[in-house]
Amino acid sequence: MVILIEPIHRELQLSDTQMGLLTGFAFTVMYSLAGLPFAYWADRRSRTLVLSIAALGWSIATMLSSLGRDFRTLALARFGVATFEAGCSPAAYSLISDYFPPSHRSRAIAIYSLGTSIGIWGGLTLGGAVSAHYGWRAAFVVLGIPATVMAAIVFLFVREPLRGAQEQGGARGDRRYSLLESARLIADRRAFVGGAFALGTLTITSTSFLSWAPTYLIRIRGLDTAQVGMISGSVVGFSGILGTLSVGLLCDRLARRDPRWYLWLPLIGFALFLPFERLFFASQGIWTYLFYFLAALASATYAAPLFTVGQLVLPPRVRALGAATMLLVLNLLGMGGGSFAVGLISDLLKPQLGAASLQAAILWLQLGSLLGFACLLYAAAAIRRDIAANAAPADS
Repeated sequence: MVILIEPIHRELQLSDTQMGLLTGFAFTVMYSLAGLPFAYWADRRSRTLVLSIAALGWSIATMLSSLGRDFRTLALARFGVATFEAGCSPAAYSLISDYFPPSHRSRAIAIYSLGTSIGIWGGLTLGGAVSAHYGWRAAFVVLGIPATVMAAIVFLFVREPLRGAQEQGGARGDRRYSLLESARLIADRRAFVGGAFALGTLTITSTSFLSWAPTYLIRIRGLDTAQVGMISGSVVGFSGILGTLSVGLLCDRLARRDPRWYLWLPLIGFALFLPFERLFFASQGIWTYLFYFLAALASATYAAPLFTVGQLVLPPRVRALGAATMLLVLNLLGMGGGSFAVGLISDLLKPQLGAASLQAAILWLQLGSLLGFACLLYAAAAIRRDIAANAAPADS
C-alpha cells in the first residue's frame, strides 16, 4: 500500500488524511481487534491451522483491493486484509517459542521477522514496477498471489510442536488459563507492559518515516513509482534484514549475561535513528539514500528483541495472546497513529508550508520516541524479576 499511496491519491482524489487512514489507523484498528480472537484460538488449538487460514484470507482480500472505486470500497478491502493478517504473528511467535529454547529465541524471532523486510522489499520493488506499467490495481492482484501458495505450504508441511517443550524450571505447556487469568498474568509482567508500550511509541516515529518516505520522494524529489519502488524496496528490505538479524544474534549473546540487553540494544539503536532521519531530509543526491538506509537500519533494531521479551516472561499457553496484545499496542499507537498523524498534520500544515508540510509532519512525530525510551527503561528494571516469576512452579 505504501508505494501505491500517490497513484491511488491521484486517481481516487483522496486526501493525505484519508490515505493515512487506509495505510494506518483504519487498517490497524481492525488488525488489532481481530488479533485477539485469533490468538485465543491459537493458544488452545492448532497454530498451523490458524496460520494457513490467515494467509489464504489476506491473499484474497489483497486481490480484492484492486476493485476499490472510492474510499469506502478500498477501506472494506483493507479491513479484510487486516482481519486475516492478524492471525499470523500471534500463532507464529507461539510456535517459535516451542521450536527454540530461550537462549536462541531472539535470533529465531529475528529470522522470522526477516519476512517483513523481504516482503517490504518485494512489495515496494514489484508493486512499484507493476504500478508504473499496468496501474495500481494490477499491483494488488500480483502481490496477493504469493500468500495463497504459502497457506498451502504451512498447512501441509509445518508441524505442531509440543507446548512448553523448550522450557525449564516448571513452565509446562499443559497448564491452561482462562481469559481473565491470562489478562492478569500479562498485566502483572511489568517488562511485558513496558516492552509493549515501547514497541507502540517507537513505532509511531519509525512508521511515520518508513510509510511516508516513498511519497516524499515522489512528491518532493520528483521520482516516479518504479524508481521509488526500487530504491525504497532495496533500502528498507536490505537494512531490515541486516538490522533485524544482527540485533537478534547480538541480543541472544549479550542476554546470556544480562537479559536487560533485550531492552538496552533497542534503546541504543533507535537513538541513532533520530539524527539519521533528519539528515535524510536535509541532504541531497547520494547522501539522501545513504541516510535513508542508515535510518531504516537503525529502525530495524527494536521489534525482534521486544517481541522476545514478551515471549520470555509469559507461560506457553498465554504467548499467542501476549503477542496479539503487543501487536494491538504496536498497531493502534504506532502503525495506525503514526501513519494517520502524518497525513492529518500534513493536511493541516499545507496552507502554511505547501509541499514541505509532509516533511514537517514526519519530523514532528519524533516526539513519540521519547516516550518509547522511558518505556524501555521501565521494562529493563523489571525483566529479571519477570523471567524468574515465569520459571517458578506457581506459574506453570
